[in-house]
Amino acid sequence: MDRIAAGLLSIHRGEIVCRAGCTDCCRNLSVWPVEFCAILDELRAESTAKLIFDGSASCGFLKDGFCQIYPVRPLICRTHGLPAAFEDDSAAEPEMAVSFCPKNFAGRDRQTLTFGPDNTLNLDWLNEQLSRIHTMFLEELAQENLPAHCRVELRELIDFL
Repeated sequence: MDRIAAGLLSIHRGEIVCRAGCTDCCRNLSVWPVEFCAILDELRAESTAKLIFDGSASCGFLKDGFCQIYPVRPLICRTHGLPAAFEDDSAAEPEMAVSFCPKNFAGRDRQTLTFGPDNTLNLDWLNEQLSRIHTMFLEELAQENLPAHCRVELRELIDFL
């Protein structure tokens, strides 16, 4: 995902203004167990200083406006701000739609923006990949009896560190 994001940032150089310190998209969220365990493993390997979780913040892992788990943040956090394509099935005929942070592409007329497979993140594809990895993860942990659709609150990282 980092490679894809870097490529999109290069393509849209100057149009994507999301930077360190911008927390508009940051929320307390849940992730699938596979991602939770991957983040937990990385945090343990880094032997980072004690994380602080502020339950009153938009995202409890923000400290002084910066993400304490930025290097290992969830995939959804890695995609914020990027032009993301997804199938919009709310219309009579499903069609591809593109979403991005309203701060990005601010100087442009949205009607003239052109997005396609070469300059967007295919969110459906990304979610499909994550779903496949999650399914393999659950199969490996079959004895744990985790339901396929369970999610873990990211704040629970604190309990395991």
